[in-house]
Amino acid sequence: MRKGYQMSIFRSLKGALGGESAPKFDQVEMEHMESVKKALAYGDVEARWNAIRAAGELGDAFIEPLIQALNDEHWIVRRGAGDTLAKIGLPAVLPLIEMLGNDDDSVRRETMRACSLIGEPATESLIRALTRDNPLIRQGAAEILGTMQVKAAINPMIEALKDKDPGVRREAASALKMIGSREATDPLVSLLGDDTGYVRIAAADALCNLGDSSIGPLVNALAHSRPEIRQRAGHALSSIGLPAVEPLIAALAHEDPHIRQGASLVLGRIGDSRAIPALTATLGDRERRVRQEAVRALATLGYPAITPLVAAFREGDTIARNCSMEALWLIGGPATRPLLELLSDQSSEVRRRTALLLGEIADPSAVEGLTRILADQVPSVRREAFEAIEKIRKNVGEPAFGSLRSQGEPESEPGKRGNGQKKGGTL
Repeated sequence: MRKGYQMSIFRSLKGALGGESAPKFDQVEMEHMESVKKALAYGDVEARWNAIRAAGELGDAFIEPLIQALNDEHWIVRRGAGDTLAKIGLPAVLPLIEMLGNDDDSVRRETMRACSLIGEPATESLIRALTRDNPLIRQGAAEILGTMQVKAAINPMIEALKDKDPGVRREAASALKMIGSREATDPLVSLLGDDTGYVRIAAADALCNLGDSSIGPLVNALAHSRPEIRQRAGHALSSIGLPAVEPLIAALAHEDPHIRQGASLVLGRIGDSRAIPALTATLGDRERRVRQEAVRALATLGYPAITPLVAAFREGDTIARNCSMEALWLIGGPATRPLLELLSDQSSEVRRRTALLLGEIADPSAVEGLTRILADQVPSVRREAFEAIEKIRKNVGEPAFGSLRSQGEPESEPGKRGNGQKKGGTL
């Protein structure tokens, strides 16, 4: 576009804005709109940009060409059109909402930005747009309202969580996350079972962001009839982390086994040692699947759980002893030294079970202690000690076995190996 033509546009615009020779605005309005339209349609980038800046000073009459400029191929023109429309404000809101239905994502982005810049005057129209027929408009309206954190949009947004379009459901969940609505907690928990993956992710993300207010409903969701909702509720609680520990510890006493099981699993993931006493008590739960999760959780917690596990292994009932034994086995080597102390226990049954467990752990550092009880007065203890030493031998290889014999293994036992008899069978 020639420089002279550009200057003529601005001279005419100046007149429309009230220069000395300016005619009344209603007489020149159409003329200058045509000038702007020509500049936007046929001018180069600079001319289009300058025309947009000038058009913004003339208000409502230039909304339509500015709306069209949102489709411009150059981002700077789109940005300028969006900024100018935002300055115009309320009269531009409805045309902008229509542009939310545009298929071009870059156009929709600038449109959403313009609506956000308009702010409060746009909220009422945006809330109404949540029920428009075009799903792109509904999605865009939800995203803008979330970015603006419009409290008045909470209830309409909760309704939008049930929208038939998954994109709208996702944007509604994300908006509720940004607004921070406690009222949305239960509907968001239900959304964890959505058929669409990205909707489930948005719901879980929103619940994590809601923090403390979402913990109770998420704990209750551990008992949901749908396994996928139980699983995703557990992941959400894991993401919330430490604030969820105390409610989860309390949930270990819940009457519903699904909740006790889920709470055990999540406490293991979070890894806070405050849960150890309650998880250790859960080793005696009447439900096997609950006990299994408690075992895994305690094993994951590792070293801090060893002392209470050793106590349960020594003093608990049959179920608790078996579960603590499994947890100590999963912990492995770090449990060896505390267990070696039990080889001196007054109870022969404790000594026997300890030897058995040390053999399963197969830590070579246990050999010396096991060798000492090869002379135990109780045959079953001697047998388990020898079996444990044999398992360690297999684990570390034959060269290590030579060193084991030098530490006190009976010389008569190796001679029986070729006969297919059980090692230690004469003890």
